[in-house]
Amino acid sequence: MQASANGAQVYTANCVSCHGAQGAGVAGAFPALAGNKAVLGDDKYLSNVLLYGLQGQINANGQVYNGVMPAWAASLTDAEISAVITHIRVSWGNNAPAVAEATVKTERGTPKSASQVLAQRPQ
Repeated sequence: MQASANGAQVYTANCVSCHGAQGAGVAGAFPALAGNKAVLGDDKYLSNVLLYGLQGQINANGQVYNGVMPAWAASLTDAEISAVITHIRVSWGNNAPAVAEATVKTERGTPKSASQVLAQRPQ
């Protein structure tokens, strides 16, 4: 639970302005994290989204978005990224396993562009 508590703090400081306090996002602008298949899916992909950002058209919860998710690799530690991912994976009705700091560290070791991350997005 400690990771979730730290993750909540990281989320509030860095993510809430776009994705909302309840993970509902903003229709047409910022996708919801609640019930989002990408949030609940591959932990490596989600680590890459937070580390390197995401740019381009995506479909989340049945809605199309075409925006920019900022990269956090320069601003957040591996521990902070794993904590915030774990927080969003267990909040707002989501139920997915925690993401290990080691996973984030491994993904940080293989830098990607935002377009490469987009190409990895599960369909």
